[in-house]
Amino acid sequence: MIGLPYLAAIALAAGIHVNANPQPLRRETLQEAASNAKHLIHTISTGTMASVFPSEGDNAGRPFAMMEYHAPCHPDPSLTFVLMPISLSTRNILKNDNHYATYTVQMPAEGVRSPMSRGRVAFIGVSLSVYRAVKVMLMV
Repeated sequence: MIGLPYLAAIALAAGIHVNANPQPLRRETLQEAASNAKHLIHTISTGTMASVFPSEGDNAGRPFAMMEYHAPCHPDPSLTFVLMPISLSTRNILKNDNHYATYTVQMPAEGVRSPMSRGRVAFIGVSLSVYRAVKVMLMV
């Protein structure tokens, strides 16, 4: 572990001011966090869906994550996903009796000074409600 005097020496060598008595950072309130998550969900339409491979097969029990699209078209806090049968995420979710998955969304990195400052939210271990789609043919 590096002590404060050592870090201060590094900071001084780099020309950075170090406050010997730093004030604790203000944490966002639950209401602010919910508002920020809602804004993020309505601003960004892609995220990472994570699931676990079912107990049978070569990848049994291993995690799998891939980019997916969502639409905030139901009342808050619901999201809508179009899950295609060819998707490994879809297959993993449907094989799980509770249809568990985790979904994360984050702001893009463009124009951000530090990746740590990007807004992000994770919906961990949520149970997805699955509605079967009706096959539709589009005649052109």
